[in-house]
Amino acid sequence: MGLGPAQIEYSGGMISKRLEEIGEADLNHLVANSVTEGKTVEYKKVLPSNSDGDKKEFLADVSSFANTTGGDLIFGIDEEQGVPTGIPGLVLSDPDAEVLRLDSIVNDGLEPRIRFGTRVIQRGGKPPVLIVKTERSWIGPHRVTFKGHDKFYARNSAGKYPMDVSELRSAFTLASSVTEQVRQFRADRLSRLRNNKTPVTLVAGASRTVLHCIPLESFSRTVQYDVLKYSQPPLTKSLPPVVVGSNWSNRINLDGFVTYSGLENGAMSYTQLFRNGVIEAVEVYWLNANQSGGARAIPHPAIEGGLLKYLQTMFDVQRELGVNPPLLVALTLTETRGLVMASDVYPFDRGNPVTDENLVLSETVVESYDETPSKVLRPLFDLIWNACGFAKSKNFDDQGNWIRAV
Repeated sequence: MGLGPAQIEYSGGMISKRLEEIGEADLNHLVANSVTEGKTVEYKKVLPSNSDGDKKEFLADVSSFANTTGGDLIFGIDEEQGVPTGIPGLVLSDPDAEVLRLDSIVNDGLEPRIRFGTRVIQRGGKPPVLIVKTERSWIGPHRVTFKGHDKFYARNSAGKYPMDVSELRSAFTLASSVTEQVRQFRADRLSRLRNNKTPVTLVAGASRTVLHCIPLESFSRTVQYDVLKYSQPPLTKSLPPVVVGSNWSNRINLDGFVTYSGLENGAMSYTQLFRNGVIEAVEVYWLNANQSGGARAIPHPAIEGGLLKYLQTMFDVQRELGVNPPLLVALTLTETRGLVMASDVYPFDRGNPVTDENLVLSETVVESYDETPSKVLRPLFDLIWNACGFAKSKNFDDQGNWIRAV
């Protein structure tokens, strides 16, 4: 449910609402309260044309928001010395075509790509306004590459400006530092798991499946989310553990909130929701079920199907909390030496035994919650099959849809 006009929050001009929730009242508030252009908002009377100069200017504006704190570029508003004076709106013969045109300019003219949204705000018969909302990027800095422009931009209270060498160095260092912190966090969590320093005690079992969903922003600034609300109905049911037996429970802990299946001193799986938005799911069932003849195997349909379903659960919880992408999704299988692929109900060559003690698979970057779990996890599943001598998972068709292996 969107905020009413009296509840709107503005962060230095930027409308602190999701793009789809912004309406005419928000625009009127900017004018009525003389919200000045600056670090997080800029007003334009008209849309950029298709001239090279206009496109470069537009890309500089958008990238400067991504490289700083994010912000709103609003078209259809008059301003004098940065202060909005009226909302004449835009004459748009085909609003959808204009949105596509601007999206195309941004997607083709910046490197790497940024996360942004474009929307036309209708105003009850009056000419509409168009907003390009850009999120702060944690994988920057982003460069304008259109027509060889090759420049980086940032913003301050006076607007956008080209970044100098020291600022570029700091921006690249920040991006590298955030990635390194995420990987260090993952390594630390795996170390704690090996040493049985887990939120709840897991039942005995050599191999464990570990799925992490880690927002980059959680390691670039101090963020805290209201995760404890998941300890109360009806939200309690929103985050079950990844594998559920006959019962499952939950409790608040120092890191946030944990759900687990089984007993607290002998659980088959748990999910830890951290206060900074990170989710860690661990289970000890899938890889420890013996196949016929006592061999330990990888039950690929159960693991792939279960993780595909559960990653969507993670996305849903993080989206509801207000966690911003990009996210790093990481999958780890522990104590894997000697494991082979399960033959399932349709026998096939089970390949080679895994030779690695642990399969610590590379992270996958998720730019949007709209990305499907199949797209995110399929490359990681392929790596597991690679470890057994197969080129790719047998559970996906050529279009990338997960199916049962036949």
